[in-house]
Amino acid sequence: MADSRRTDVGKAARLSTTTGGSHTIRAAFHVHSEWSYDAELPLREIAALFRRERCDAVFMCEHDRGFSAERLEAYAAACHEASAGGPLLVPGIEYADPQDRVHVPVWGPVPFLGEGVPTTKLLRAVAEHEGVAVLAHPVRRDAWEIFDPQWLELCSGIEIWTRKWDGWAPNPRASRWAAAHGLIGVAALDLHQPHQTFPLAMQLELAAPLSVEACVQALRLRRCHAIIRGLSAAPLTHGGLGLAARALERLRKPVWRQGRRMRKRFAAVR
Repeated sequence: MADSRRTDVGKAARLSTTTGGSHTIRAAFHVHSEWSYDAELPLREIAALFRRERCDAVFMCEHDRGFSAERLEAYAAACHEASAGGPLLVPGIEYADPQDRVHVPVWGPVPFLGEGVPTTKLLRAVAEHEGVAVLAHPVRRDAWEIFDPQWLELCSGIEIWTRKWDGWAPNPRASRWAAAHGLIGVAALDLHQPHQTFPLAMQLELAAPLSVEACVQALRLRRCHAIIRGLSAAPLTHGGLGLAARALERLRKPVWRQGRRMRKRFAAVR
C-alpha cells in the first residue's frame, strides 16, 4: 500500500540524532483528508497544518468506503506529492468491520483489502503482507466489548489515547491491553477538521533517512512511544497521574458538551 520512495522534506524535517546513526522524529497519527467520505481537508492543507505543529511525519488514515486498488494507488501518489515541503504523509487505510464497529488503521505494503472485511480476516491479511495494523479507538461504539483476544496477538498496536474519543486522558483498558500483550500504545488524533489538533503524537526512532518505509519499519520493530507536548505519555496511563488525568477529563467532558449544544443553538438562530 505505502509508497516506499524516499521523500525530500527539506527544512521541515527536524531530526534529532540518537545513537548508532539512528534518529527520532515526531509523528501525528490517525489523520483524515478529503479522500475520506467524512472529511474535507486537502492533503496539502494537512501538510501545512502539521508543519505548523512541528511534525516530521503524519500517518494518514482514510476510511475504506469508496476505495479500490486504483484509488489507493492514486492516493499514495497524492500523499507523495503533498509531502514535497514536509512533513512526510504516510498513506494508510482505516478498515471497518461489517457492522462498522471495529476499526483498524493499516500502513505498509498492503494492497487494498476491500470494504467491510471481518477483523480477524483483515488482521491475518495485513500480517501476510508485512503491514502494520492498529486497533483504533476501543471506546467508539463500545468496540472493546466485542474484541476477540486473538486480535491482540495479530495486530501491532492499539490506540491507548485517541483525542477525539478519549479526550484529555488515555484509555486505561487499552493501556493495560497494550502493556500485557507487548503492543505499541498509540497516541492518535482521529482528526477530520483543522480545529482537532492536539499536542499528542508518537516519537519514532528511525534507522534510515526519513521515508514511508522507514516510518513503517519503526512501527514493525516497536521503536516508538506516545508523547504529549514532547514528553512521554506513559506516566498518564496508570497510577496517580493517570487517575488525575481521568478526573480532569470527567470534569471537562460535560462542560464541552454543554458548550457544543450552545454553539449549535446559536448557529440555528443566526
